Amino acid sequence: MLKKPKNDYSVIVFLENQSKPKKWEFVHKLNGFSMFLNKEHPRWLYMNVYERRTRKYLKRFKPSDFVPPFIL
Repeated sequence: MLKKPKNDYSVIVFLENQSKPKKWEFVHKLNGFSMFLNKEHPRWLYMNVYERRTRKYLKRFKPSDFVPPFIL
């Protein structure tokens, strides 16, 4: 049986007017995380998504992009 992915992503978010990006280590659903960003950090510029366990770069999203729950 295949386990559902859980907290599989690390995300680094670049915010407007901040020299240092913010990092979140345990992100489960990316679409929910982007909604959180829109609410709490409405001036975010882009986010880089990484596989949490291997630290492999997966994808970059901007606020105008469609963000799926998971990257397959």
